[in-house]
Amino acid sequence: MGNISGNKKPLYQSPLRNLELHLIFGIIAGLLLIILFAKLSEDLLCQELGSFDTVAGIFIRSYNNDSLTNVAILITQLGSAYIEIGLLLAVGSYLLFRLKHVWEAMILSINLAGGWLLNLFLKVIFHRTRPDIQHLVKADGYSFPSGHAMISATFYGMLGYLLWLNFREHSIPSWYVPVLTVGLIITIGVSRIYLGVHYPSDVIAGFAAGGVWLIACILGLHAIRHFKNIK
Repeated sequence: MGNISGNKKPLYQSPLRNLELHLIFGIIAGLLLIILFAKLSEDLLCQELGSFDTVAGIFIRSYNNDSLTNVAILITQLGSAYIEIGLLLAVGSYLLFRLKHVWEAMILSINLAGGWLLNLFLKVIFHRTRPDIQHLVKADGYSFPSGHAMISATFYGMLGYLLWLNFREHSIPSWYVPVLTVGLIITIGVSRIYLGVHYPSDVIAGFAAGGVWLIACILGLHAIRHFKNIK
C-alpha cells in the first residue's frame, strides 16, 4: 500500500504568502473604514447627523447616575495623554530593553505620535463644536473626530495586537486579548458620549480613523518583520 500521508499537501505557508494575506485583509478593512469615515464626514458637512446624534446621545445619557458617572470619568481617563504616554514609556521600554524588540517599540511610538497628529489635523479640517449640553468633564478643542476614541482605537489596538502577537509566539492562550482590547476601546468611546463632550458620530468617526491608522501600523510592522527575516 502507498503512503497516504505522502499525498497530503503541507500546511506551511511561506512568509511572503503570509505578508500578502495580511496586506489583502488589511487593505480591505482599511477601505471599509475609510468609506465609513467619508460617509460620516459627508453627513456632517451636509448637516445630516442631527437626528442620529440626538437619539443615540439621549439613549446613552439616559442611564445617568452618580455611580455610573464616576465610573465613566475613571474610564475616560484611560484615553488621556498622561496615561497613554506613561503606557508607551513602560511598554516601549520593556519591548526595547527586555525583549530586544526594537521595531515593535518604534512602531508603537510612531503609532501614538502619528495618531495624535492625524487627529489634530482632522479636527482642524472639520472644526465641529462640541455638544451644547452639560459637560461632566472638562474638554477643549473641536469635536470631530473624537480624540479619545481615535487614539484609543489606534494605541490600545496596537498594544493589544503586540500582546496577542507575543503571547501567540510563546504558546500562551491569547484569545482574551482582542476581546478585552475591543471592549476597552468601545467603553472609552461611549464614556465620551455619556459625559456629554462628544456626539455619537464623533466617536464612530474616531474609531474609523483610528482603525485605519492602526491597520497601517500593523501592516508596516509585518513588512519590517518579513524583510528583516529574509535578509
